[in-house]
Amino acid sequence: MSEETKPLLDPLASLSRQAAAYDWAANGALTLDRRYRERQLPLLHDRARAPLGPETGAAEYWPPIRSAVIPLDSRRLAADPAVTAFLDDLRHSDVAPLIWWPGLALRADRMHATLAGGLTEAPELLARPNPHIEVIVRGPWIGRFNTGRIYLPVQAADTESATALAHLRTRTGAPHRPLLAGYLQLTDDVTGTPYRQLRDLVTTHQSRIAVRLPLTELWLMDTMDDLVLRSRLTTRIPLSGSVDSVSAS
Repeated sequence: MSEETKPLLDPLASLSRQAAAYDWAANGALTLDRRYRERQLPLLHDRARAPLGPETGAAEYWPPIRSAVIPLDSRRLAADPAVTAFLDDLRHSDVAPLIWWPGLALRADRMHATLAGGLTEAPELLARPNPHIEVIVRGPWIGRFNTGRIYLPVQAADTESATALAHLRTRTGAPHRPLLAGYLQLTDDVTGTPYRQLRDLVTTHQSRIAVRLPLTELWLMDTMDDLVLRSRLTTRIPLSGSVDSVSAS
């Protein structure tokens, strides 16, 4: 396993080696960090949002940031029994009032893991046929940064997929890090019984969720906030070795 493919084939192990996970044992509460409070917490509302444009609101920025992302089928995830069990347990826990539940629907059509961010252009991705890739979406994970966000780690399903993803990253110049898909957002600090329940839910369901998803395309996406609530899909890049031309949306 090469240094480039390690974080793709086993994201949880890579995150553990980096001590990136939230340290549940060392803390008695999950406190939202400054970055999350400034860049994500103000976005947690379901008011109408304008298309991309230079008029920004709280926690938004301009010009937009372009990223190459791995789109994840939220309907396939929602239909998976293990994911359903996690959401059911979360909804019936004392943590439920602290979850921004509207986000599941608002972000359903743009759920993704970022392959390479901050792109000015991506000619290498567009110019060549791209291979078949499959991924496995793993169970919930919370990190030491952006601590109000519940992520789903994304794992390459096999060595061929990991190698292909690593090559794509190399072509963009992006670092070879574990892939994480933002899934749920917390609205406040988690303390007391809800904290203990959240810790147990993450521990229990992390090993139970493993949803295999074949990919048909990558996306180039422009966004002006960290939750891609004001965003635009600019280009679809076919996978599966297709030589079809890319399409813009």
